[in-house]
Amino acid sequence: MLQLTNEAGSETVPFKVVVLDKPSQCEGPLHITGVSEDRCTLVWRAPLHDGGSPISHYVIERRETSRLAWTVVSSSCKTTSYKVTKLLEGNEYMFRVMAVNGYGVSEPLESGGVIMKTPFVPPGSPHIEDVSNIAHDGMTITWSAPETNGGSEIISYIIEKKDRTGIKWTRCNRQKVTDLSFRVTGLTTGHEYEFRVVAENIVGAGEPSLPSSYYKACDPKYKPGAPAYVNVIDSTKTSITVSWGKPLSDGGSTIQGYIVEVCKAEEEQWTMVTPPTGLRVNKYEITKLTEGQEYKIQVCALNKLGVGEPASLSGTAKPEERVEPPEIHLDSELRKGIVVKAGGSVRIHVPFKGRPTPEIKWTKDEGDLNEKAVVEKALNFTQLSLDSCDRSDSGKYALSLTNSSGTASEVVSVKVLDTPGAPQNLVVKDVKRESVTLVWDAPLIDGGSKIKNYVIDKRESTRKAYANVSTKCTKTTFKVENLIEGAMYYFRVMAENEFGIGQAVETKTASKASEVPLSVGKVFLTDVTKATVSLAWEKPQHDGGSRIGGYLIEMLPKGTDKWGVATNTKTCDGTVKGLTAGTEYLFRIIAYNEKGKSEPKALAAPVIASDMTMEPSIKVQFNTYSVLAGKDLKLEFPVLGRPKPKVTWTKDGQALKVTSRVNVLNTPETAVIQITEACKEDFGKYSITATNSAGTVTEDVAVIILDKPGPPTGPVKVVEVSNTFVHLSWEPPEYTGGCQVKNYIVEKRDTTTTTWQPVTTQLARTAFKGLYHKVTNLLTGNEYIFRVRAINKYGVGDYLESEPITARNPYKPPTAPGTPEASQITKESMVLSWTTPEQTGGADIEGYHLEKRDKDSVRWTKCNRQKLTDTHFKVTGLLTDHFYEFRVAAENEAGMGELSELSLFYRACDATTPPGPPHHPKVTDYSKSSVSLSWGKPDFDGGAYVKVEPPIEKEWNMCTPPTGIQATKLTIADLKEGGEYQFRVCAINSEGVGEAANVHGTVVTSDRAEAPEIELDADLRKVVSVRAGGTLRLFVTIRGRPEPAVKWEKVEGTLTERVAIDTTTSYTMFVIDNVNRFDSGKYSLTLENSSGTKSAVVAVRILDTPSAPQKLAVKELKRDSVTLGWDTPLTDACTVKVPEATVPNLTPNEAYLFRVVAINEKGKSEPKDLGLPVVAKDVGIEPSANLLFNTYSVKAGSDLTLEVPIRGRPKPVVSWKKDGLPLNRPKAVTTFVLWLVDLFEDTLTYLLCFAAIPGPPSTPWLGYVSRESLTVCWNEPVNDGGNPVFGYHLQMKERSSILWQKVNKTAIPANQWRVTNICPGLIYEFKVAAENAAGIGKLSKTSEEVLAIDACGK
Repeated sequence: MLQLTNEAGSETVPFKVVVLDKPSQCEGPLHITGVSEDRCTLVWRAPLHDGGSPISHYVIERRETSRLAWTVVSSSCKTTSYKVTKLLEGNEYMFRVMAVNGYGVSEPLESGGVIMKTPFVPPGSPHIEDVSNIAHDGMTITWSAPETNGGSEIISYIIEKKDRTGIKWTRCNRQKVTDLSFRVTGLTTGHEYEFRVVAENIVGAGEPSLPSSYYKACDPKYKPGAPAYVNVIDSTKTSITVSWGKPLSDGGSTIQGYIVEVCKAEEEQWTMVTPPTGLRVNKYEITKLTEGQEYKIQVCALNKLGVGEPASLSGTAKPEERVEPPEIHLDSELRKGIVVKAGGSVRIHVPFKGRPTPEIKWTKDEGDLNEKAVVEKALNFTQLSLDSCDRSDSGKYALSLTNSSGTASEVVSVKVLDTPGAPQNLVVKDVKRESVTLVWDAPLIDGGSKIKNYVIDKRESTRKAYANVSTKCTKTTFKVENLIEGAMYYFRVMAENEFGIGQAVETKTASKASEVPLSVGKVFLTDVTKATVSLAWEKPQHDGGSRIGGYLIEMLPKGTDKWGVATNTKTCDGTVKGLTAGTEYLFRIIAYNEKGKSEPKALAAPVIASDMTMEPSIKVQFNTYSVLAGKDLKLEFPVLGRPKPKVTWTKDGQALKVTSRVNVLNTPETAVIQITEACKEDFGKYSITATNSAGTVTEDVAVIILDKPGPPTGPVKVVEVSNTFVHLSWEPPEYTGGCQVKNYIVEKRDTTTTTWQPVTTQLARTAFKGLYHKVTNLLTGNEYIFRVRAINKYGVGDYLESEPITARNPYKPPTAPGTPEASQITKESMVLSWTTPEQTGGADIEGYHLEKRDKDSVRWTKCNRQKLTDTHFKVTGLLTDHFYEFRVAAENEAGMGELSELSLFYRACDATTPPGPPHHPKVTDYSKSSVSLSWGKPDFDGGAYVKVEPPIEKEWNMCTPPTGIQATKLTIADLKEGGEYQFRVCAINSEGVGEAANVHGTVVTSDRAEAPEIELDADLRKVVSVRAGGTLRLFVTIRGRPEPAVKWEKVEGTLTERVAIDTTTSYTMFVIDNVNRFDSGKYSLTLENSSGTKSAVVAVRILDTPSAPQKLAVKELKRDSVTLGWDTPLTDACTVKVPEATVPNLTPNEAYLFRVVAINEKGKSEPKDLGLPVVAKDVGIEPSANLLFNTYSVKAGSDLTLEVPIRGRPKPVVSWKKDGLPLNRPKAVTTFVLWLVDLFEDTLTYLLCFAAIPGPPSTPWLGYVSRESLTVCWNEPVNDGGNPVFGYHLQMKERSSILWQKVNKTAIPANQWRVTNICPGLIYEFKVAAENAAGIGKLSKTSEEVLAIDACGK
């Protein structure tokens, strides 16, 4: 700060000094987070001082604490955090960060040392719970998970065993074990083993569990003990239900079941009431008992060795009906009531007791439940469910239970916190031209909260959207103001509470904002006759918001007191007829609209009916009037005449059109035209004509609108164009804005951009020639658009745009001249000559550029230093015996053209002898009128330039010019068809013609036939793949004489209209732009000529998303699931081999829509909809049994097994009969196994064994994984259901899907399966079920997720 002080005072001037320097050190500390074995994250704060320049980036470095050198991690970090990767596990690192600005690097901010290690530790040790199912070769180990998993999920368990006689622990499982039990097999009979379990997570294996006790591998040797706690838990008139506990000892073998026996109290003969194989449950209902009879009951356990000791019920039990009145157990929370937010769900679960089972009835507010309510009823509970609750679900719900012993009821109050319901009885009152008043009643439902206010909206009938009027109305009435007069409005009102705005109530019909009009303005007497009176008046100042429907003229004759309607008119004037001459009348005017009549406005004085006439006249003060655009113009001209003249207006010879801006008012004394917000459309000549019975008069008035000019008159003409300038011209604007145009603005725009650039802003003429150096960024060959607009003193006018113009010359560079030929060859020079270009490009040739190249060099050098205008040039300064080749190009005003073809190599030497014979002349092709020859250069050129001449026929006619030709091939035309010819070739130099070389044999001129041939590239022999949206190009080389006809076709389809085919004598090209999936397929190419036919096929694959699946249909329908089937898409898709899926967990009787989408690596297809909704319900299927034979024979003493497949829905009840007598059999078993045990003379004894479905297999695991297939493995189930497992059923699903799909069509006999119908890169899960003679068992647990990729990560 600078302070200046003298006697007159002091002055202080503040200064701000910015020191431009490197930034200060970053703000610490340097935090290190997210540490793992190979990475961590650094976080810091920006420096306090940036050195006067913004921080551009940060530099991050690291070093190991065991080293001194720092290594750069990142030199371009833009943020104050960075993730460091690729660190070494176990190493200790330090990090530092430096800020960088435009003036340097700050001091580093360093961190402390940190060791790279994982944050997880190995898991704790499990605890062995039990060793069971002991047999001579195996036993089952059960354990509990460790108390801590080390911070990472347990991925597997390792089970180890140790023989009592050994010292080494050996591993029992080869595969991953994720369950908490494992069956150890392969034990030596009679040996004792102890076991331990180790948990493993992502870090590794933890500590092993404590070893178990020693267990001997042997089969059990005794029967189980007696069950415990046998007691009666329920009874009816014909049944008793008993329960019991497990025996204290299972005899060393798993309990297989329990047998229940009964005996009448007075008898000693026990009867088995359960199957011989026993029950697996711990309770049983004994049925078909005699009411009132007392029974003794006992229960026995059963294992592999047989039936154990019985446990008897204490005392006896009697079957009798238990009677209990209904009793509702209502939770204390339910008694307080339920409060739920809108959209939530309500579950009222009420347990109860009662015998017999009471009748259940739910009501709401003493009325029936709505359709949304779902009631579940069970033997001991009921539940009322309400989903997606709203305000209408509030109320009191009553539950009533009734049976023969009494009645019980409870009430639960439900309060739904929601927005209010709609207000009631909305009425529109007190309608005016700018306002209406709305009145309504409060909503019936307040949504569980007090109404805070009301929201009022309005909508014009011509619009679809409502506009808010007020959100703060607290009463049930509101005045809506500021309405547009005459507009039709709809209104709606909504109540608002703390949960939001509720439902709206709308007016059913539109209300118009209007009222009766005001009275008319001044009333004038325009004409009087003895029988008529003509009146005129001014419009009402306001029409009341509704269009004026018309005017009533009322009159009152003198001497009467009753006004009567004289006439009705739509305009502001009218004539009353039928008056009595000499009578005095009073007149008044009334305006009316759809709302009613205005107040009357009377003529100031009475009128006497009498005739009077006067010729019309118009007084015009000026002939021209000017007005600025946007301003108002009012012209008023006095008009005299009697009777009142009729005034008419015209503009530019046409009747004046009265609009909302242009209005004409004729009074008895004046004619007025008023123009509001004048614009250029109002410019022109106006004429006023006044006519009455005495004559007619017309006056003209010019109106000029002062405004910016209109666009120039087009089009923009291109007078001249080149690559350096463009000459444009245009016509002046038709409308100049009422004054002279000062100048024009010209702008240009490249058609590849949207930005306009000024070319000139002060152009006073209507043509413009922009030179290259004056027009920036004008590039040769670019396309430009120009636009022009005029300027006057009132502003800048609108644009006139040109058509696109390309900046290029009207002519082109010339084509290539002829090939240079050498003559007059010496050892130091030679003369080159050539022919002029075929096309000069539209401009004169200004010169030529001749270049040479030594055969031993790669560089071309220019031969002529001055402009060369002739077509020949002597090249000097050549090296003796060196070979040279030449080329030449022509130049015109557009530039240098193409170079000619290269000449032959010419040797710089003096000629001494004629050349030797050419090498190997031969016939290369022939036709009926031509022969093509080729040959090689002579070994000896005689020291001069070699030329050739082939003579033909016996006279050896020369076919070339006398000077020869340069090429080593020639086609001789115009030969006779069928003629026989001989040919020879000679070389020529400056010393003369050399020795001739003869073509072997003779040639007969005729058409050469050649069968068609197709040459396919190696790429076309494979499948040609093209991405969707790209271009398919098939280029095929073809041959054939005569030229074959080419035909392209699509195998199994038709060619698209987008195909383009280009064919020449040597190739054919097949092109399709913007390909899609429907262009996939095989394309055939067929060539045909008189010598034969040739075909080839090219396979094309378009890499696109698949098309939609086909023929989607319902294969099976149940009450809780639907099985769908479909056909694979017509075009490529990654779909399962079994195209079907089962959708589980559906709500019974609910309608569903289904669709299927195919997926491949390019994306998803369009969905295939099922079309119609499907209602989830069981579909009845008539029972059927597939019995192969009607008669079966078996030897006495042998086994007989009958397996009868049964079908039906619902599942049929199965019963067997023998000789008309029923055989008892459980309903759930569909397989019946029958053994013949004994055979007597007249008696056949049967033992019935019912096979149950098997238990679930072990959790599946993955044995082999690739991007194309997965091998899934599993172990057999622990329980086979009493019948051998003969197959398995595997299911899979993609992780993001909810649908499980069948993998196999038939049962899998082995314990593994190779799954091939997968998509690379997706994650899959698997589960498996076993099948025996009784059916398919329960599914296993779901496998771990697996990613379908190769081992290399592809």
